[in-house]
Amino acid sequence: MQLNNLANSVVSMAIVDKIEIFAPTVKPIVSLSNFTLEDEPLSLFYIEQDLSWQLGAKTIPLGKIRLYSSSNVVIDRLLLGFSLIAMTAVIKIMALAFLFLWRFKRFLGRPLQRLTSQVDEIQLDKIGQKRIDLWVEDNNELRHLQEQINLMLSKIEHDSQTMLKTEKEGRHLLEQEVELRTPELVKSNQQLEEMASIDYVTRIHHRRSFFEKAQILFDLTIRQRQPLCMLALDIGHFKLVNDTYGHSVGDLALGHFSQLIETLLRQSDLFGRVGGEEFGILLPDTDMSGAHHLAEKLCALIHDTPMIVDKDIIHMRVSIGLVECLQDEVEIATIFKRADTCLYRPKDKGRNRVEI
Repeated sequence: MQLNNLANSVVSMAIVDKIEIFAPTVKPIVSLSNFTLEDEPLSLFYIEQDLSWQLGAKTIPLGKIRLYSSSNVVIDRLLLGFSLIAMTAVIKIMALAFLFLWRFKRFLGRPLQRLTSQVDEIQLDKIGQKRIDLWVEDNNELRHLQEQINLMLSKIEHDSQTMLKTEKEGRHLLEQEVELRTPELVKSNQQLEEMASIDYVTRIHHRRSFFEKAQILFDLTIRQRQPLCMLALDIGHFKLVNDTYGHSVGDLALGHFSQLIETLLRQSDLFGRVGGEEFGILLPDTDMSGAHHLAEKLCALIHDTPMIVDKDIIHMRVSIGLVECLQDEVEIATIFKRADTCLYRPKDKGRNRVEI
């Protein structure tokens, strides 16, 4: 009975699948296993130990015991060992990961987060008032990064101040230069405008400028319902002057003629050269009587003021056609054409005349 209880206890061990106890006559007296024939292990192996009793100097054999184990036991032990190793490894990895994340957040994550938020707060126009502080006490890479960023901010501030100073000085110099150049530019613009609208020979308005300004003056006068007269002038026998004395003297004669005419004109009157020896005068706020009186005076002035060239006296004559502008007229060119038509009648009747 005790032997059976002992055998059951041994078979219940995890590493023992079967136990056999033999008598000295090699007859099994106990045979127990923890499996049946259906689930017998693939392979069994055993260890065997002789049983004996020592009585004084005599050894009495009692039999032998045989303990069986199987590959299933070995595999289960190995799986258990690997499972324990794997669990230990997982626990260690999790502990290391937690430790790494904790240290990363403390020593790198938080400083980087502060760096990002402080960089976002930096304003270019107030860059000199901002410095990076990562709360890093250790002398590590983050502290070096903080120092380098602050050095960069200081350099940017210095460069910005230098650039602003240079730009301010340049703007001041430019303002001084503009102030100095403005009168010259105004004068140059006036000269250019004059060159664009003035006849080179006579220094009065050329044809295009005369008609453009005359149209503006005509439109204004019509709106104000004021009188307006047009004079068409032609220098008599001017071709003879060119043929006799040359074109240079002819140009002098044109200038002499224009200067004489201008002495009798008002500042509001418009005077221009519309052809070779043809001229036009627009008289705003002047009725037919006043215009006719002026035309007679012009004829007399031209007749009484000859031009002297190399002791030669050159007498000049002028024919004038005079018309008064009508309220229903629109184009100044049409008005001048009427005056120009009148001009041919004094030519037919003799020079130095006014034809209305």
